[in-house]
Amino acid sequence: MLIFLRSAKLVLSNTMYFRALALTLLLVAPIAASGQLIDEVSVYVTGGKGITTWHGQADLHTLNLELGRAWSPRTDVAIVISPTNVWQPQSWFGYSQGHGNEAVRAISASVLVRRRFGSETGKVQWYADVATGPLVAEKRVPAATSRFNFITQGGFGTIIGPSRRFPLYLGYRFAHISNGGYSERNPGLNISSLIVGTRMRVGR
Repeated sequence: MLIFLRSAKLVLSNTMYFRALALTLLLVAPIAASGQLIDEVSVYVTGGKGITTWHGQADLHTLNLELGRAWSPRTDVAIVISPTNVWQPQSWFGYSQGHGNEAVRAISASVLVRRRFGSETGKVQWYADVATGPLVAEKRVPAATSRFNFITQGGFGTIIGPSRRFPLYLGYRFAHISNGGYSERNPGLNISSLIVGTRMRVGR
């Protein structure tokens, strides 16, 4: 629970990105719903830690707005906008030269595909999803690499009360952040995160 509270606090304290996210929700969701472009809006936070290397260890905290549509009865596709805070070593050399960590603000936009398993009339429904898209940061992520990266994610979890108006999402997600060779240095970040959030159906 502490990791979720920290994720929400770090991202919500980023006023600029939070306002942009709220504005996107207020403007895009009603328009898209009226045109039957989306039928689900999900909001969730993630918080996780990266694998420790000689560069150090990074944490990732995100607030996610997901605008989705059913592709088939059990498969959804969505666009996900994610204000992000990366807590990473300040130096390419990690902590070997006495440098500490820094907080870096970023934002990503991803395409997500989710497959649900089990009946929506049951108490619990399982899911697996994959997502990928660009991530742009105010500083280089990791340090001394590039401000522009791609974030590719895969995860699984459970939907508690899938037939309710606001079901609860709980899950795990693995994220790989890499510039894909865009920069000369490309060590990447590999981060395991936990997810908690909810979904609201619109236009149905």
